[in-house]
Amino acid sequence: MQVLGFHTLIELHGCNSKKINDTILVEKTLLEAARIASLSVVNTTIHHFNPIGVSGVIVIKESHIAIHTWPEHNYVALDFFTCNESYELTEALEYIKTMFEANLMELKEVKRGTISNLTPSFNKEYE
Repeated sequence: MQVLGFHTLIELHGCNSKKINDTILVEKTLLEAARIASLSVVNTTIHHFNPIGVSGVIVIKESHIAIHTWPEHNYVALDFFTCNESYELTEALEYIKTMFEANLMELKEVKRGTISNLTPSFNKEYE
């Protein structure tokens, strides 16, 4: 089955609340994970909420990496969405798990944009 994208949803439980509330550490961790996975970073936006919590997105040429943290619950929701499967996700996720000191990581994989269900567009503007 051909698809346009691969979306991996990651849940990290039992994280170190101080680490997942630190915008600098979160950003550095995600950028290093992108490097480990051989993904091409385009832009980064990380936001710290008051009083706690971090959300952010790393725009990559292949699509995006998004994060939302709940330090009060020691929980992180993380998304890797790419247009190909040829990147090293396992090693990147192990790095993130280690950096955030998570004791449990759960993964859900979703294939996005099944080609056989899409209507082709032949717009001259995109040729």
